[in-house]
Amino acid sequence: MAVHSLGDLGSLVRAFREHRGLTQEQLSKDAGRLPRTAIAHLEQGYRLPAAEHLRALAKHLSLPDALVEPFLRPSAARRVEFEAELGELIGQEVSIAHLDDQASQAVEGAVTSLIGAAITNHAAFDTLREIQVFYGIRPVSQQFFNRYFKADSFQDIGQFSAAVKRYQAEAIRLFPTFMQAYEEMNRASDLATLVAALGTRSLDEYRDRAPWNRIENIDEARLRDLGYIAAAKLDQERKEREELVKWLRDMAAFIRQNGRTSVEEFKPKRRREMESLLRKFGSRLSHGPMSALFSPAPEELEAEAERLAPKDEIDRARIAGTQATGLRNLSQYLAADHMDVYVATSMREDSDFVSVNQFVLRLFEHPEVKPLKLRYFNPTQSWVEDRIAKGLVEALMLRRSAATIYMAQKSDTFGKDSEASVALGQGKPVIVYVPKLEAPELQLDSSELAQSSEDDLRNILHRIDPAEVSQTMDREAMLGAILNRRLAAGTDEQIADVVARHWADFGLDTETDRFKETRGKYLEWLRGVMSNPNAPPPIPEGLRADIDGTLVATAVRFERRASLFREKHPLALQVILSTGVLNGILVARSVDSCATLLRKVFENNLDLELVRGEDSYRLIERTTQSTIRVISKHHLLANAFASYYASHAP
Repeated sequence: MAVHSLGDLGSLVRAFREHRGLTQEQLSKDAGRLPRTAIAHLEQGYRLPAAEHLRALAKHLSLPDALVEPFLRPSAARRVEFEAELGELIGQEVSIAHLDDQASQAVEGAVTSLIGAAITNHAAFDTLREIQVFYGIRPVSQQFFNRYFKADSFQDIGQFSAAVKRYQAEAIRLFPTFMQAYEEMNRASDLATLVAALGTRSLDEYRDRAPWNRIENIDEARLRDLGYIAAAKLDQERKEREELVKWLRDMAAFIRQNGRTSVEEFKPKRRREMESLLRKFGSRLSHGPMSALFSPAPEELEAEAERLAPKDEIDRARIAGTQATGLRNLSQYLAADHMDVYVATSMREDSDFVSVNQFVLRLFEHPEVKPLKLRYFNPTQSWVEDRIAKGLVEALMLRRSAATIYMAQKSDTFGKDSEASVALGQGKPVIVYVPKLEAPELQLDSSELAQSSEDDLRNILHRIDPAEVSQTMDREAMLGAILNRRLAAGTDEQIADVVARHWADFGLDTETDRFKETRGKYLEWLRGVMSNPNAPPPIPEGLRADIDGTLVATAVRFERRASLFREKHPLALQVILSTGVLNGILVARSVDSCATLLRKVFENNLDLELVRGEDSYRLIERTTQSTIRVISKHHLLANAFASYYASHAP
């Protein structure tokens, strides 16, 4: 086997290692405790190990001396390392396999004269172009060289690598492969124009706008009115609603007197009729009366009866007024001179309306965002009855907006996911906001804890409760245990305050199934919290443990979702259809973080870092560790993207 490049050597080492049935960890230990990363980087064709490490590997794997010796010569080692970075620059592996011995020696001499030598910018440019001729590569243009390189970029391989990474960090934002990026950027007659979209933008055009205050604010207490059908239709359904409400109240009274198991004594035909009406009017009960799991508390049935009851004249007038305001607001959204931000969300429960509205108001009143006078679509302040019109409105807002904010609630919906996918597919930034459990007074931040290492979590739990620690506990179990202990250390008053701050984001009004025999008491207390969050009522006896458990379970669920969005969610990466570039989402865990990201998005000034991984290149937003661009290292996939998107380069 001829070995000419670092990739060849890496493939050879991997083949010999796998033939012996060794893992990289085992080889690292057996060959004299070599760094495992040195073996991994060699096998991936990233980096040549230090000479002593390479000798140890060769000896342990019985690699032929003739194959390894050329890589131990200083000039050859420098050339191999240079080739690896040159391959990174052009997006494909380079090799001297096609050259004769004299040409190979000439290449090594040229690399020696470039890397580590005192050299001017002009000489570095000329020498790099000469070397590229040996490899059959399009020589760099003067514009390209001036943008990414300077004389000290060739002081050593590390400096050269840093310069190549600067290029890759920009190329990955514009092209689906580095191969295409290199060709297009060096062929461009005006490189500055080609990369202009990457420059920081002035925010003056936003600050200089006239304020836009056309939206009539709908009070939080009236937001639920937008969840009803048109007030005029309520009268048409009055008889059916009256019948359903009577049945719900009768059942509540029956259960309160006889116990839940007696529900089955209601005739199946009647229960089936009521289940149909519950579906028709959008019941929020977890299960219908025909389900074996139907076991609501009387208070739940009474609350549902109140919600579904036909409205009197005052209620209908209020609902009609709220909906009219929402319709007027919709007119303003449709006619707005700009539409900068679209908020993608789903609203089913009362808590959804409150959560979304509070988040939107806090975000756009934030000091980082408010001076920009952004136009944003707040779905809690808009209403239209027609389902088709609603979909068209959302499509238009999404098309006009420069950025989308996706509110990650307890579950996703097809509509919300589709909106985020469309935005990503258009090449627009998408920020996903995932709530977290935060209580500074209890030294509690679920997001901060969730990002701790497994060892750190185990140590934290050990300090809190050594008896709780088990080697079989995974990260999620340890996170839940820590959150539970920290909540348990709080007073009832502190926990009531935590619930008041989190009930809407956490949808605590839908968590009645967790309370079993105390659901009625919980609902009554929670309604008191919702109506008076600044002075929540005391926690009734017997509820504290279940309240703590509900907060923890919901917080852990949101941490799982945050991790999913950062790493594996189908929305995490979408192809920009016009260019083939993979566009990723930004994950924010607080209003402050979301506000900073949003300002940086409009400024085009995110804090980015290129990470070369085993299977891909990722462009990471440092503060949130979100992946916003990716290029795969799969060779055939890269070739396919380069072929099919080449004519669509920006």
